Amino acid sequence: MRTTMHMLLRSFIAVAILCASAAASEPYSRVVEKESGDIVLEMCTRTFVHPWGENPSVHLVSAIHIADQPYYASMQAQLNAYDTVLFDGVKPAGLDPIDPDLDDEAKVEATQDRLKLLTDIAQRYRITHGEFPQNMESLRKADDPRIAAIVDSIKHDAWGRVFATEHAVNITDDQKRSQVTFTSYGADQQRGGEGVNADISETAKHEFNDGDKPEKTPEGIQTQLANALRVSFQLDEMDTTNPGWINADMDINQLQHALSEYGDDSLAILDMLEGESFSAKIAGFVLGFVARSPQLSSMMKLVMMDMLALVETTNIMEQQEAMQAVIVDGRNDVVIEYLKDTIAKHPNYADIAIFYGAGHMPGLEEALVEMGYEPAGDTWAQAMTVNPKDTGLNEGQVKMMRNMIKSSLEQQMGR
Repeated sequence: MRTTMHMLLRSFIAVAILCASAAASEPYSRVVEKESGDIVLEMCTRTFVHPWGENPSVHLVSAIHIADQPYYASMQAQLNAYDTVLFDGVKPAGLDPIDPDLDDEAKVEATQDRLKLLTDIAQRYRITHGEFPQNMESLRKADDPRIAAIVDSIKHDAWGRVFATEHAVNITDDQKRSQVTFTSYGADQQRGGEGVNADISETAKHEFNDGDKPEKTPEGIQTQLANALRVSFQLDEMDTTNPGWINADMDINQLQHALSEYGDDSLAILDMLEGESFSAKIAGFVLGFVARSPQLSSMMKLVMMDMLALVETTNIMEQQEAMQAVIVDGRNDVVIEYLKDTIAKHPNYADIAIFYGAGHMPGLEEALVEMGYEPAGDTWAQAMTVNPKDTGLNEGQVKMMRNMIKSSLEQQMGR
C-alpha cells in the first residue's frame, strides 16, 4: 500500500509541477478559504503593457489542465475576446506548417512526419468507428471537430499535393485484416522514382480475430486524475480551433530530444503523463478506485489543491534540472518567439494572450520585462472548489489528513 501511495503521489507531483508556478513574490495561483467554508483554487491573469503603447497588451493567463467545468467556460469567453491566443500543448511531429523554401531532402523528412501523424489519427479513427477511414474526407469528418482542423492542415505533402489514400480489407474464415495507406509521390509527383523523387508511404494496419475485445484509446494520467476528482480536463472543454488560436509549443520530437540530454529518468515523465509507465498504470488503478467514492474524490481534490499551494512556496523546479530547463524554460523560449513573431506580423493587434500552465508564468514575466513591458494588474478566476465537509471527515480529521499528506509531499519533493 505504501508503494502504491508513493506512485500516486509521484503522479500528483508530476501534474502539479506542470500546473503550479515556481516560487515567486507575486504568485499565479493561490488557495483561499471562503467564509462559507469552501476551499478554492484560484488562477491569475496578469496583464502587461508597453509604457509607450507601441506594442499590444500581453495577458499571461494561467492555465490548469484539470479544473471545474465552469472555469473552462469562463476562460473560453475571456480568451475569445483577445486578438489572438498563444496556448500550450506539446504537439505531435508533423503538425506545424512546412516552410515552402526547404530543400527537397528536408521536405522528404517533413512529409514523413505528416504521414506518421496521419496514420496515428487513422488508428484512433479505427478504434472509435471500428474500421479505418475510406478516404481523407472520411477521416476529416471524425466526431471531434479538432480532428477535422488537424487533417485539413496536414493533408498535403511538403510539395503541396494532397496525399493519395488507399483502403484495403482482407477477410478470412476467422480473421480480418484491414489497412489504410497514405502516399506522397515525392518531389516529381510521379509514381516510383529514386531519392527525393521516390514515393513516400505510411500504412496503418490492424488485424483481429472473432471474439477479440474492442479496443479503447489509452487515457493519460491527467485524464484519469480529472475523472477521479470529478472535474474536467482542459483538452475536452476548450475549443482551440477558433481563428487566432495558435498552438505555440514544442512538438514531441523536439521535447524528447531536449529531455534525452538529461537521461532516461527525465523521459519517464512523458510516459507517466501519457499513462504508459508501470507507475502510471498503478496510479491509474488507484485513481479508478478513488473515482468510485464521492468522499475520497473530494479528499483527493483537496490534496491536489494543497499540493499546488505547496509547490508555489518551494524551489521544487530548481531541484528538477530537466523539468526547469526543458519543460519550462525551453518551451517558454518557444512561445516568446511566437509572441515576437505575432507582434511583428500584426501591428494592429491590441491584446495578445499567452494561455500556458502557471509553472511557466514567472519565466514568461521575466521575458516580457526584458521586452520593455510592465505589469498593469491582476484578475483571478476560480478553478476548483471543494467543501471539506464533502470528504466525510470532521474538521479535526481533515486537518490531520491534510498535514499528513503535506508531510508526505514534502518528503517526495526532497524538502
